[in-house]
Amino acid sequence: MNKNLSPHHRHLLPGKIMLFTVILIMAGACSSKQDVHKTDSPARMHLVDHPDAPYFDIDARAAVGTSSAIIERNLLHALTSLRLIAAAPATRSGIWPEIRPALLTLSKVIPGAALYIQPDGNYYNVDQGFTGLNLSDRPYFAPLFSGEEIHGSLIYSRSTGKKSVLLAVPAFENGEVTGAVALSIFLDDFQQLISEALNLEPDYLWYVLDEKGSTVLHPRADFVFLNPADQGSPSMVQAVEEITSGDRGYTSYKFAGRNTHILYQKIPFNNWRMVLGMIGETIDEDFLPEAYEVLKEIKSVIHVKLNAMDNDLDEMVHSFNGRIPAEHIVRNSFLRFYDNNPYVVSCALIDTYGTIVFAEPSEFHPSQGESISNQENYFIMQKNRAPMLSNSFLAVEGFDAVSLQYPIIDSRGNFHGSVSVLIRPDLMVEELVTPIIVGTFFEPWLMEPDGRILFDKSYDGTGRMIYLDYLYEEMKTFRQLGDSIAKNKSGQGDYIHIEPESNESVVKMAIWDTIELHNAQWRIIISYPPYD
Repeated sequence: MNKNLSPHHRHLLPGKIMLFTVILIMAGACSSKQDVHKTDSPARMHLVDHPDAPYFDIDARAAVGTSSAIIERNLLHALTSLRLIAAAPATRSGIWPEIRPALLTLSKVIPGAALYIQPDGNYYNVDQGFTGLNLSDRPYFAPLFSGEEIHGSLIYSRSTGKKSVLLAVPAFENGEVTGAVALSIFLDDFQQLISEALNLEPDYLWYVLDEKGSTVLHPRADFVFLNPADQGSPSMVQAVEEITSGDRGYTSYKFAGRNTHILYQKIPFNNWRMVLGMIGETIDEDFLPEAYEVLKEIKSVIHVKLNAMDNDLDEMVHSFNGRIPAEHIVRNSFLRFYDNNPYVVSCALIDTYGTIVFAEPSEFHPSQGESISNQENYFIMQKNRAPMLSNSFLAVEGFDAVSLQYPIIDSRGNFHGSVSVLIRPDLMVEELVTPIIVGTFFEPWLMEPDGRILFDKSYDGTGRMIYLDYLYEEMKTFRQLGDSIAKNKSGQGDYIHIEPESNESVVKMAIWDTIELHNAQWRIIISYPPYD
């Protein structure tokens, strides 16, 4: 018999249990919302009761305590409700239609997947009914059906695919476990509750670690389930050890080029730790100075090569003297340009109507006479009549390319057409940067401000769109980094990268700068692990 249940609870009727559950959970939710309004943004924290922590004010300790209380209160309400549902005769007998209403109510108040689990591991959830899936291989299953309650097992929900924390209570009949009820609380929704309660400014952060040091809650969802100590920083390893072994206190660690100062407090319900931090002073990382030197060198070689092609094209078009010359002059000029610029795929002369008049080398002769008048690049050239470097696009040959174009304008300003050369930036960048990064762990990649990756050899990202491609769908911090790169010409940041072969999540740093030509911009990014 479950010692946590009184005889009164074990004999409550199903309808009364459901009503009592609603009242209990709604009361808990209301008290949490009151806490949200009581907690102000800790804009300037200074911890007066700890001589080694001059970064927090007296509201910081209150914020840690309030957040810990919100987390514990929600978990306790969920657990108490599960205990009541498990005690109902319908649950003890495994009658799903009568179990479902109370679980449905619970899942609406605390967002998650509410389950009834059978002794063989098959289970029902409130959305699908019988799922046809089995949980008997889960680490918590054997303890649960041995009669233990589960107070916070970290899982990927099989019914939803979401990161969750599981609470579960066994149901007993005549001293035997006949089933169990569980709530798989969605961590994205749970962290949103805490984030709203804290309302932190950008230089502050919070997260929750379990007793093993794994991240349970974090506003940056990709960090959830990671253990910070596994990311290599000696100061991070020491801090995690201190946090998980202490009940409350102050510590600091080095991460992403900054010192981070934190307060932590134990959550008694399940030995989690609530962490509240301030991102402090900038420091030199182990590899940051070298990374900037590599970035500077890569930017220089690409910029020099791109400008050289631009100057060559400018000279060639000027040699036409503002008109379309004879065919042999154009073809000879194109072939010389092609031979002198190994990253150029083709050269074409386009008239005012958008028709390709001449093209070289010879494999592009079939395109002569075709019209590009419906293409964006043609419209831009017609409108601006100025040199331009296009956005990347998928060429008919199947590779991503950019077009460098110059108008043909006579001395009176009359427009006679344009010359367009097709360039493969991936080939150019690979050949130019390989000698620079060979033997290092620096990973260069190029991106346009719209999110299209021009070059990424390390992870086969060339041609992909950060915001649209399925490859990055679960990499939320990478997309956030992409936003920063798109909006800022230079900067640095960190993100979680999922290794494609091992599916392992690792923290990486990124720094970037910009090359500009004819109003077009290429972001040059260097990624690397922050610690050895």
